[in-house]
Amino acid sequence: MRHILITVCCMAFVWGALAQTPPEIKKIKIRKGDLYLNLPVNAADPSVEATVTVNGKLLDRFTIHLAKGAPQFWTYVDVSAYQGKTLQVALKESDVKATASGRLNNVVAGATYPGQDSVYKEKARPQVHFSAQRGWINDPNGLLYHDGEYHLFFQHNPYGWPWGNMHWGHAVSTDLLHWKQLKEAIFPVVKEGVVDDAAFSGTATVDPDNTAGFRKNGIDPIIATYTSTGRGECIQLSYDNGRTFEDYAGNPVLKHRGEGRDPKVFWYTPGKHWVMVVWDASVPKKMSPGQEVMVREHSIYTSPDLKKWTYQSGVEGFFECPDLFELPVEGKQGVKKWVMYDANGRYVVGDFNGKAFTVEQHFTKYEHGGGHFYAAQTFNHAPNNRRIQIGWGRDITHPNMPFNQAMLFPTELTLRMTDSGYRLCPTPIKEISTLHKNSQRVSDQVVNAGNNASITVGADAPVHIVAEFERGNVPMVLNIFGNEIRFDNEWIFSATTTRNEQPVIYAPKSPIFKIEAIVDKNMLEFFINDGELYYVTAFNGRKNDKVEALATDRDPNRKFLVKKLEVHELNSIWTTK
Repeated sequence: MRHILITVCCMAFVWGALAQTPPEIKKIKIRKGDLYLNLPVNAADPSVEATVTVNGKLLDRFTIHLAKGAPQFWTYVDVSAYQGKTLQVALKESDVKATASGRLNNVVAGATYPGQDSVYKEKARPQVHFSAQRGWINDPNGLLYHDGEYHLFFQHNPYGWPWGNMHWGHAVSTDLLHWKQLKEAIFPVVKEGVVDDAAFSGTATVDPDNTAGFRKNGIDPIIATYTSTGRGECIQLSYDNGRTFEDYAGNPVLKHRGEGRDPKVFWYTPGKHWVMVVWDASVPKKMSPGQEVMVREHSIYTSPDLKKWTYQSGVEGFFECPDLFELPVEGKQGVKKWVMYDANGRYVVGDFNGKAFTVEQHFTKYEHGGGHFYAAQTFNHAPNNRRIQIGWGRDITHPNMPFNQAMLFPTELTLRMTDSGYRLCPTPIKEISTLHKNSQRVSDQVVNAGNNASITVGADAPVHIVAEFERGNVPMVLNIFGNEIRFDNEWIFSATTTRNEQPVIYAPKSPIFKIEAIVDKNMLEFFINDGELYYVTAFNGRKNDKVEALATDRDPNRKFLVKKLEVHELNSIWTTK
């Protein structure tokens, strides 16, 4: 039997108190064919709190830099489900008094939204990394393969460029590359008794044995167990494959003594029970003199039905966004290990019995860049038991664009035993080859002073680079549009990045040194020796049009061999598949 699950992770947002009856209200008739309620945005204008209702039912509440005059860009509320109805848009009374009235004059409904004809074609839009049509995104949520679709839910502020208004955005794909963005899937809960809510982290599952009793009309819903910040760990149900969700009447199913969030939930087959791994900053611990302190950990709970949870154990030292999964160890027939990690990508390796994690290898650094890799999650139930991961490219911003932040390229994870212990190794998914075009290659070229192996390509084109160098007696350098990656032949690896200039001590066994890289607008990801080292960096500097391997010593007797240097331009993921 299959148990389908979605993992989500999010960050905190604080809502204001419920608005009083505001003096500025606009009623808008949604005509046949109207799909969008269009909202003008200008960051220079003060933020206001707005509500959208229909027949007294609250559809959404959010803060927005609603433009008084010319907008920087337009965003929207999807109103396709409300054709023929009248919506009411209202501003909070205190905001209107502070910023003057007339802010709703330009809010209108239409069949399109301004700028829709250029979406995904904007100058700074990443072409092979997912980003939202409008607004801010951060942590990937709900990574799931189900019924032929990959689901990517994500932390989303649909109403502005900065972080805030946390919803679950939603996109689907059939190949992990070409994404179609759908309506917002989960909204912050605003109702009596719930204050300061945002849709935070969680997991969603399908329960084919109906252990929770949520089956209806023969449909087993997607069950989202997530952090509702105003209530605790809660459940929402979707009977239409994640397109819409409804709140479970028995919420919350788990409350923390203090701060806690980001549950990962899955079915543990050997024990025939559910497991929740959730970050908790308020776990009591007795010190030897008898005094109690609060520690933070990834806490492990179990449940027979997703509703009643029992604390079992925990692993200290982690911070938010847990993931927990089992992987085979490469080259060791029949050997599998469990991996637990957090938002920073620090991981431990060991064994898991359904209730407790036994650590065999303590915290290992997963990615070596300057902090741009964050809050990665893995797809549940990917075909052929692949462990596919997507992370957030944190703080790689897109100024002057109607969108901000992007996801990193999907990678496949493997677990490898090396001289320094277990390594969790990501590599770009094999499907990247279907995007290749205009491929160029250099093979078996000796590189020494003045004899570079070079390929010319448009500096603004997204590219996939695969290089293999054979170590000689000189530092090996791969220059990618002006960004240098260096292996100095004395077991030190370094890269020129904007946030991290510290070299990494790295001693591969093989004399062959493989570098794989993906460059997309201002994003650079590279993978050393099939993921044994992984870097993510922002690439905001001036670019040239060269990808070249070069030596740094003027002595012609110092050299290395470029076995191959491949540069593949990439088709945009936003083109029709």
